[in-house]
Amino acid sequence: MRKSITKLFLAALSLLCISGCAGRDVREPEQEIIIGVVTKSRNSEYWMSVNAGMEKAAKERNVKTVILSPDTETDKKIQKKMIQDLLKMQVDALAVSPIDSYDNQDYYAQALEMGIPVYAYDTPIADVEVPYIGIDNETVGYELARVLADKMEHRGNIAIIAGSREQTSHEKRIAGFEKYMEQEPDIHIEVEKSGYSNLRVSEQEMEEIQANYPNLDGIMTTSAVTALGLAEATRGSGIAIATLDDQEDAIRAVEEGHITVLGAQSGYEIGYETVKYIVNDKKGIKQDREKILDTQILTRENVEDYQNLKK
Repeated sequence: MRKSITKLFLAALSLLCISGCAGRDVREPEQEIIIGVVTKSRNSEYWMSVNAGMEKAAKERNVKTVILSPDTETDKKIQKKMIQDLLKMQVDALAVSPIDSYDNQDYYAQALEMGIPVYAYDTPIADVEVPYIGIDNETVGYELARVLADKMEHRGNIAIIAGSREQTSHEKRIAGFEKYMEQEPDIHIEVEKSGYSNLRVSEQEMEEIQANYPNLDGIMTTSAVTALGLAEATRGSGIAIATLDDQEDAIRAVEEGHITVLGAQSGYEIGYETVKYIVNDKKGIKQDREKILDTQILTRENVEDYQNLKK
């Protein structure tokens, strides 16, 4: 009788142990992180590259991205509507490349109230403090000026044709460029035009600029898409062109001598590092408030080496 009771007791104890052990091993499945992303546009190689980098990083880290894109970098109202749509989805994080760096307080306050962290990538947000992932635009502008001045043999006249001054990326590129040019007494900035965000300058527009400023020796523009239009419109004129963005058509233009100096900021890397930064932040990993990425300054002399490194 005593042996039977002992066997029953041990059996019951064994079942409790199995149940308890199983309970300790069972984990609630981790909730999928959804990152809402708004780009500036959808119609350029650069932004397609940004999207590809984000999708690659998201796949590697088992998170989801919802990427919305206005048609062009002038669609400020459309971009704001897309941000609101993502907030309604109650995404876990919001990444924005702002069309207007100075008009973000409304949705930021809403996101803050909802517990959704906001991040800026490619272009800093200026009116609220959020983490930024991208290049140091002012430093790159400075370096482009230095190389362009050397190519112009430190004399001549320059036009600056920039993107929207509402975007701090373009603003800082110009600031860095002008800061260096203060050291060049024989180089003169003849004219500065803005509002060409991701837009090609037409041959007619360039003809008007050259008619008003016939002695131009160089042009600084803050977008490779704009630069490609300028390169076509000025072909054979001897005007040196400096610009930014790592896209194949712009790199090819450097190889062919149509663009003189290119700041190659990798859209793919910016997209990839943005998702990586957000995931690390969600995990509580300590990071700097700014993730500054490298930019290569390319000329005809070193562009082939750069292409080989990318392969």
